[in-house]
Amino acid sequence: MTQTCDPEAFVRPAVAADYATVLVPLDGSEGAETALGPARGLAARFGAELHTVTGAIRGGERWWYDRYLDGLQAADGGLVTHRSADPRVPESIVTAARDLAPCLVCMATHGRSRSAAVLGSTFSQVVTTIGEPMLAVGPGLATRRHASLPDRLVACLDGAPESEQALPVAATWARRFGARLTLLTAADPLVVRRWTGHEPTKDVRSYLPSGDPYTYLATLAGLPLFDGLVVDRAVLWGLAEPAVVVGERFDLHPPTLAAAATHARTGLARAALGSTAARIVHRSPVPILVVPGSPVP
Repeated sequence: MTQTCDPEAFVRPAVAADYATVLVPLDGSEGAETALGPARGLAARFGAELHTVTGAIRGGERWWYDRYLDGLQAADGGLVTHRSADPRVPESIVTAARDLAPCLVCMATHGRSRSAAVLGSTFSQVVTTIGEPMLAVGPGLATRRHASLPDRLVACLDGAPESEQALPVAATWARRFGARLTLLTAADPLVVRRWTGHEPTKDVRSYLPSGDPYTYLATLAGLPLFDGLVVDRAVLWGLAEPAVVVGERFDLHPPTLAAAATHARTGLARAALGSTAARIVHRSPVPILVVPGSPVP
């Protein structure tokens, strides 16, 4: 059995880690403002301008948002603010991002925990429409790491080919910042027994070609995509929810940034990370670079 994904697809990263602007959507809440910290740090590293956009501003609210955004500008003289009366918040973000291209959108969001977890409807619509990586800042963000240089990146993999679509972006960012890269997966030993043929299963798409997580990560680490990079590998064994295991790892050994690919779904607003990755965003003490994926045959 061979890998479903063609390794040659990872030789040439499709997205360059080079941005003229970093854009933070704001709605007037403290929760949305948590994205300003990592956005400010990345803007400084890219030599990019830091912008904010606020949508769905109605006439009677204009005065409040003017005062709110003027206050943010007073605290950070380099901040550029944008206001939109478009009641469709995702569209206002997409419009601003396209006007400011090349632009990295850095957005606070909440991962959901239901079985078909979706990374917030607004975030999902924006990342699906833009079709480029976005930075997700979950409620577990560790503020002490706000302005850190991405000196260690972690690519989160779940053993399925779809998750591997985060690898070109993770490699590009690691190379751009001279960072160490870790390929990480959380594995349940009981499930792996089924994948490796010790127990019957219909799932033949996980940890290919052998079904062994260590061999899987070693195969990926050997791709030409990672030539010249320092690449570590880590398999986290446990019977707990994978997001919990990954979150605990990040608590003890926090990277500066992690990356995860979406699992493409039908419908504009259904850019689902899948239950595991969406919960990782919710649990993670560090920002997650969300890479929009496409269906894998």
